[in-house]
Amino acid sequence: MINIQVVDQYSVIAFWLCFTRFVAVSFQLPIFDNGAVPNLVKILATLVMTYAFFPMLEGEILKDVVHYGVDGFWYLTVFNTVVGLLVGFFVKIIMSIYTAAGALITQQVGFGAVSYFDPSSSQQVGPFEQLIKWTVLIIILSSGALLPMFKGLYSSFFSISALEMGKFAASPEFYLRLFKNMFLSALMLSSPMIFTNMLIMTILGIIARTVPQMNVIMVSFAVNIGLGLLVFVATSQEFFRVAIKMYTDNLGEWFQFII
Repeated sequence: MINIQVVDQYSVIAFWLCFTRFVAVSFQLPIFDNGAVPNLVKILATLVMTYAFFPMLEGEILKDVVHYGVDGFWYLTVFNTVVGLLVGFFVKIIMSIYTAAGALITQQVGFGAVSYFDPSSSQQVGPFEQLIKWTVLIIILSSGALLPMFKGLYSSFFSISALEMGKFAASPEFYLRLFKNMFLSALMLSSPMIFTNMLIMTILGIIARTVPQMNVIMVSFAVNIGLGLLVFVATSQEFFRVAIKMYTDNLGEWFQFII
């Protein structure tokens, strides 16, 4: 028979609290938020990350554990889970810029009718949403742009604790500016398609007045799709360059807010 004895109860609780914050963020990462990734893989990856960071974070977490004691175990667990969910949510919402931009482009090009249900993400997505999301994700992973997210998560243990919430609870204007920037960024990324669509509709409206026999609605479908694809191909390099710059800028602003 194997007897397991906990020598340092506070250290075990501190490791658990560290794990709860990390796991709440991990499940929202662009890689792990896909339903096709097994939960066991997500848990094991989070355990590895927790084990790597814990020696440097143990002292900060122990301050909360010592202050609230063993009786505050569930309170501290809930607190760290909620903080992890919020920290991960802010990173995830930055990625939503590209999904929103893809949705706008899909509608402007005329592919809105071919949206399909993606079982891995449990939501309706279109072709441009998938293309843009995964392309940006590959660029982010290959360029190391995801590292500031881990640095921000690490710093959150020093700036956000059960004893002191820091700027996390005292800056509502940051949240307002964040969501405003998300909307404006998605609108700016899709602006070439929006402008192209408006131009096509204006020209076809003039043609409809001069040549009433023409079926403008049927023509508009072909023109929108064809010209929209050409515009996207022509501007794709600049699109993804600007997209990555937006990601790093917003992530940097989030990082400064966390610390």
